[in-house]
Amino acid sequence: MKKLLFSIAAVLSCSILHVNAQNVIYEETFDSVNPPDLPTTITLNDIDLDGYNWLTVDTSSLNSFDGTYNFTGNVAVSLSYDLFNNMDPDNLLITPEIVLPVGEAAVLSFLTAGLKLPSDVPRNSDEHYGVYVIPVGNGYQGGEIPVHEETLPQPGATFERSIDLSAFAGQTVKIYFRHFNSANQHALILDDVKVIQGNLGTSENNIISEQVKIYPNPSFDYVYLNSRSKINQVQVFDSTGRKVNVKLIDNKVDVRGLPTGNYWFSITTGGKTISKTIIKK
Repeated sequence: MKKLLFSIAAVLSCSILHVNAQNVIYEETFDSVNPPDLPTTITLNDIDLDGYNWLTVDTSSLNSFDGTYNFTGNVAVSLSYDLFNNMDPDNLLITPEIVLPVGEAAVLSFLTAGLKLPSDVPRNSDEHYGVYVIPVGNGYQGGEIPVHEETLPQPGATFERSIDLSAFAGQTVKIYFRHFNSANQHALILDDVKVIQGNLGTSENNIISEQVKIYPNPSFDYVYLNSRSKINQVQVFDSTGRKVNVKLIDNKVDVRGLPTGNYWFSITTGGKTISKTIIKK
């Protein structure tokens, strides 16, 4: 019995240490407000000036639509379909300032979905969005490179996305969720936005960092990517944030044409976006 109690105590102790190692830097569930209001810490920008922007709804309102959604409480929604007018949204939802400490990498995670209309309504529901991490003082100008961008693979399903923020360590930033390139679809849903820093053991932080191996580093000619899951997209940026053109063939990136310097690889695989820095010799 003493051995059993000791084992239980040891497990509980490890669990407590594991939880304490997680530092939640920022979290927004949209549950603190009454729909359609948004939390006062959130700011919006209706870039296309159509009068429509992000708002909140209770998840019970999703029951009248097709699909299965793993949301609770309130969610943020940006519309891309209207019965009476054509819609081509370009809407920003902006977090307050978030301080990303120097040290262990921070991870941004969130839930998202495209709202699915009933099967008898001929809509595509191909919702497109981008996520931007911008240092405070700069603001969104329109030419920034997103840390993550995608068209959701299917409507009516909830997707969890995780983004490595290690490239922004030590900076104070705002995170911009941009719903765009979704003319006359339906609606984009966003919930459970969270930034975590700390030693997460086998949890999300280490999963992201270990998902992709990138070598050799430094590299003279080719950079090889070794991933546990299919690599969906690779974007490469120079030290100024400018996107550079490279070719990805069979998980091999040709960097022979790039000048010597440091480059940031943004790699999307398994629904997650991972940032890696490579030195080109």
